[in-house]
Amino acid sequence: MLKSNLEINEKKAVVHLQGRADTLSSECVFTSYEKAKAEGCNEIEFDMQGVEYICSATLRAFLKSQKDCNKNGFEMYVTGASDGVKDVFELTSFSSIINIS
Repeated sequence: MLKSNLEINEKKAVVHLQGRADTLSSECVFTSYEKAKAEGCNEIEFDMQGVEYICSATLRAFLKSQKDCNKNGFEMYVTGASDGVKDVFELTSFSSIINIS
């Protein structure tokens, strides 16, 4: 199960994710994005330091968030991902769409 903690500092939001990003908890990503957007944030960082697994449904939630960021001129990026999680982003070519550092 994926857990999220939203931290807001002026116009920047950091979403700390922890656990398994499986199908059942995939909407947690977009819901966190929507909350940050509602708070007036235009920069959203997803801290994935505590994520041990990511599924395709969660990747779609990241893509949905990124598309909305692009539409609104916001910046979104993923930080702290393990090598295994980064590999999933790269194998699916999502790393060419989403800024992963």
